[in-house]
Amino acid sequence: MSAPEQANTLEKRITELEQENKRLHDTVDYLTRKLYGSSSEKTSAILKGQMSIFDEAESSADQDAMEPKLDTVETLLNKKYKGQRKDSLKNLPHDRVVFKLHDEDLLCPQCNTPLVPVGEEFIRTEVEYIPAKLRVIDYFRETYECRSCKKDKPYFEKATMPYPVIMHSYASPATIAHVMYQKFVNAMPLYRQEKDWANMGLSLSRATMANWIMAVSRDWLTPLIDLLHRELLKEKYLHADETRVQVMNEVDRKNTTDSYMWVYGTHVGSKNPIRLFEYQPTRSGKHPQNF
Repeated sequence: MSAPEQANTLEKRITELEQENKRLHDTVDYLTRKLYGSSSEKTSAILKGQMSIFDEAESSADQDAMEPKLDTVETLLNKKYKGQRKDSLKNLPHDRVVFKLHDEDLLCPQCNTPLVPVGEEFIRTEVEYIPAKLRVIDYFRETYECRSCKKDKPYFEKATMPYPVIMHSYASPATIAHVMYQKFVNAMPLYRQEKDWANMGLSLSRATMANWIMAVSRDWLTPLIDLLHRELLKEKYLHADETRVQVMNEVDRKNTTDSYMWVYGTHVGSKNPIRLFEYQPTRSGKHPQNF
């Protein structure tokens, strides 16, 4: 083999070794991140068909609406609010905002005659988000006195007041309902709600919110659940099903142990549709029997 051929062979072999070395380095880096990286890094990989929370807007956007073709611009400008868009807004309150000419513009530029309104033109509809705000309500009640009885036997009467949702607490029904809605419907943990309340100017700890939830559940919701339970058992047919859940920090049970949320419901033809959920540690048949 000539010297040029040997040099060419060696150069090719060096290139192959460099590529193999790079592949090995990449493999080691990947396995190191998987082994020692934080949990957020380990779970950051997006599987095919899944959506990242960071690119949800791009993935969910309607590209035809974002980038209309030139021949559809005129149609979009003249399009009236029909169909789905109209249906989605029909249950919301509507406010009218009418733009008028300023007083100094109410003269005809040709003959200086005052202009008079002859009609109005619909331009567009917008949905406005009004951020929540907090206010403190101080409750008072008046005391009344009978002036006729004042000399002999004084008589006083005080105005009646509704009971608070929780005794000796500044929580209002609306505030507690919002905390429970955020946690159980929107799946927002109390520690995140704590930050939201702080951003609105109220120092409200997660421990206080937890106490509110337990007190309201005990005093107000449990009697309602008991009533629904009695009504449910009056039905001729019931549906029941269970689904796996995992409970953290449960006594004498591992966090990875399967527990079950049972749901009981009326049949499709019932006059009083009811759905009740009940937590149980197992899927044993004794649980629906006891229910």
